[in-house]
Amino acid sequence: MNRGDKHCVEQIHMKPVVLYNLYDVLTSRDVLQSTQNVSIREQVIVFLQIISRNQRFYFINDIYYKSVETIYRYFKIVLKAVLKLYKRLIKDLGDTVPTEIMNNHRFYFYFKV
Repeated sequence: MNRGDKHCVEQIHMKPVVLYNLYDVLTSRDVLQSTQNVSIREQVIVFLQIISRNQRFYFINDIYYKSVETIYRYFKIVLKAVLKLYKRLIKDLGDTVPTEIMNNHRFYFYFKV
């Protein structure tokens, strides 16, 4: 991800600043740890490549020279770590609906009358 913003966005659909913020959150909350063979950075990038580009484990294992089982294992670890942070990452708006949605006839179907 040292090749610039454009390369980072092409590979994982995320700017480097956002990626580094995600690293910081995952490490500061201590939900993800480096291992002897796979760093946190590699774990997160593999995870993001799989979900952002709909890549298969077999394709990713050729890029990173890891077994499919290793890719799968770390994918699950990062997924669980991200799910632990959902309360911090996703804001619940409660029952409030923005007026631009409430007053738009295209969205009437989604509201009970």
